[in-house]
Amino acid sequence: MTDIPLPTNLAPAAERVISDVETLKALSDPVRLRILEAMVQAADEDWTVKRLAAALGVGPTKLYHHIAILEEREFIRVAGKRVVSGIIETRYRIAQLNVRLDHALLSGSGPTDEATAAIDDVLRSVFDTAREDVGRALRAGAMRLDPDGGPSRGILRQDLTRLSPARAVELRVRLTAVLEEFETGAEEAPDGTPFGILLALYPVADGRGGATQEHPDD
Repeated sequence: MTDIPLPTNLAPAAERVISDVETLKALSDPVRLRILEAMVQAADEDWTVKRLAAALGVGPTKLYHHIAILEEREFIRVAGKRVVSGIIETRYRIAQLNVRLDHALLSGSGPTDEATAAIDDVLRSVFDTAREDVGRALRAGAMRLDPDGGPSRGILRQDLTRLSPARAVELRVRLTAVLEEFETGAEEAPDGTPFGILLALYPVADGRGGATQEHPDD
C-alpha cells in the first residue's frame, strides 16, 4: 500500500455561496444530498467511496457518478490517494459546511427558466429525502410522535401564521440561533442518536393566508 501525497490544507469552508445554475444542479439529486449530509457529519475525516456506500447502504458502483459531479463542482475535494493492491483508492473530504444561494441568482426580473427548474429539483430532492427519512423512522419504530415518545419523540407539523415584518425577522433570528446552538451536537455526543432537521420559513403567496405584501423597510 503506497500513499500518494496531496495538499494538506483541507479545512472546510464555513459557508459556500452558489451563484450559478450548473453548480445548483449538482444538488438536485437525493443521493448527492445524502453524500454531502454524511460527509459533513465527519468533516475532518477522510471518506472513500466504500465508506460512503456503507453509510448510505448502497453499492459503491452507484456512487462513482455522483462523486465525480460533486468533485467537479467542488462540493468535495480529494484528500489523498493510495495504491491498494495495484488500484488507486481516492479519499475525499467535504469542502464546505453550509451552502446558500446567491441572491443575484434569484434577483432582477426573476430567475430564468433554467434556474427555476434547478431550484424546483433541489427542493424536491430535499423534501423527498426528508419524507423518506421520516417514513423509514416511523416504520422502524425509531421515531414516535406521541407525547410519551421520550428521546425518540419527533416533531412533524406545519403551521400558518401572520407576522409583522419585525416579528418575522425575530422568528428567523431565533430559529437560526437554535440551529447553530445544536449544530455542535456531533462533537458533544459523537455516539448520540442522529436527528434530521428540516426547517423552512417562507412567505405564503397562494391565498392560503392572504397575499403577501412587500415591506420597503425590511
